[in-house]
Amino acid sequence: MLLISLWVALKWAIAIIAVFLGIIVMHEFGHFIVAKWSGVTVPVFAVGFGPKLVKWVRGGTEYSIRPYLFGGFVQLAGEVPQETFFQVGEQVSVQWDEDDCIAVVGEPADLPEGTVCTLRQLDLTRRMEMTLEMAEGVRTYRVRPHAKLMTSRRNSLPLVEPSEQMIAKPLWKRAAIILAGPMMNFLLAGVLFSLVFFHNGIPINQPILGSIVPGSPAAHAGLMAGDRVVAVDGRPVSTWMGLVQDIRGDFVSPPRPLSIRVVRNGQTRTIQVTPALGQGKTPELGVGVSLNHNPVVSVTNGFSTVYQASVQTLSVLYHQVIAHHQFKDLSGPVGIAYVIGQEAQAGFWNVVMIGGLLSLNLGLMNLLPIPALDGGRLLFMLVELVRGRALDPRKEGFVHVIGFALLMLVGVVITYRDVLRLF
Repeated sequence: MLLISLWVALKWAIAIIAVFLGIIVMHEFGHFIVAKWSGVTVPVFAVGFGPKLVKWVRGGTEYSIRPYLFGGFVQLAGEVPQETFFQVGEQVSVQWDEDDCIAVVGEPADLPEGTVCTLRQLDLTRRMEMTLEMAEGVRTYRVRPHAKLMTSRRNSLPLVEPSEQMIAKPLWKRAAIILAGPMMNFLLAGVLFSLVFFHNGIPINQPILGSIVPGSPAAHAGLMAGDRVVAVDGRPVSTWMGLVQDIRGDFVSPPRPLSIRVVRNGQTRTIQVTPALGQGKTPELGVGVSLNHNPVVSVTNGFSTVYQASVQTLSVLYHQVIAHHQFKDLSGPVGIAYVIGQEAQAGFWNVVMIGGLLSLNLGLMNLLPIPALDGGRLLFMLVELVRGRALDPRKEGFVHVIGFALLMLVGVVITYRDVLRLF
């Protein structure tokens, strides 16, 4: 019994981590890849949170794997002005290269081997310069491309030139970088839905018998999978729904025998079968619908499901949350993790399906025009397009901080409610 419980717990943990990690990392990968294509430096791409377990540097990006595998993050150079890392008048520790350019800078505690100076002026968005006051006087130094900003004794960020900063890119490129995260979630959802449809099959609305339940009236009468029903009691049948209606439409109790004409291997034959009463006291033969496993059809249905589910989700969000202020159906991380764990007990493909739904919802939620979300950033870009110039990045950053704090507050409330409901 203990081994069974441990196995169930392990399946829950693997499913929860895999789903959260997959949908969030793919979201961040969308931002990452479009930023790279746009010429924006991406200093960090992390899988997981917490201290670095493994790290390597390639193409100017530090990739790392961290222990808390519930997502990941990327850092985009110049997403906010690099000047916000400093405060004029503060003391900084500096190291220079052989060309007398600033190579490393940080707080004195993070760079004890450097020269301590007072920061008097800086421009890290256009000229890449810092004006420092030392015992010898005040002097302006150029900041070397990709100079290190020490964020701790062991970690640093690059200070990059304007051409590599997100804030210096055209509006359409910045919008593309932000949109790429939600778009990657929609793409992931479409792929996962397609895989589920390919594995499970898509019901065909044709009167072709699929599976035959052993011991059912259809099995006893000799009906076989692949039989095409052309008539029931002399009435022509052209669709699966029409066949179901002909079988269940007779409310005589007990059910009377039906004369079913089928085509099998090019030959027509008539078979007598008496339905049995199933759940709901409806006549049933014990046959399943025929399924299509065609990959093209699966992909088409997978991505059409993304559209249909998006429309349905937005409709529910509007009518329940916005119009009627009903929040009881909203779930936080705890509620979502519980659902994933339940689906893990039902089978692998149930987890794949719930992963697709969660990826879709993450993409939709990030597009809402709420500060701190991708949609909030896109809203500020729309304002910039209308005004013809950008808002003050510091003011915009302050709005995003407030929005993030409110989102965290809402998340705590929803999580608390999930814990009370589930436990």
